[in-house]
Amino acid sequence: MTDRHRLIVDRHELDHTVVQVDGQSFFDIPRSFLPSDTVGDDVFAVTVDADERRVVITVVRDAEATAKARAEARAVIKRLSKRDPGGDIEL
Repeated sequence: MTDRHRLIVDRHELDHTVVQVDGQSFFDIPRSFLPSDTVGDDVFAVTVDADERRVVITVVRDAEATAKARAEARAVIKRLSKRDPGGDIEL
């Protein structure tokens, strides 16, 4: 049986990485499960091949999806910054 998933790196915390799985839940995974140059907002395609005796998990950086996600984030920041008057917030 083969399952496919999408991981988006949220952040690193010490020896683990917080990822969002399939746009839903957040999980902590060991940092060593991802390439050493992984940074926040990286997108990975994950394939899980399982049978009765073993499970093989393949994690591959999706460069196109990562670039698209970063461009979308920049667009949101640009849009929101037009409404931000700047300065300090008074409480």
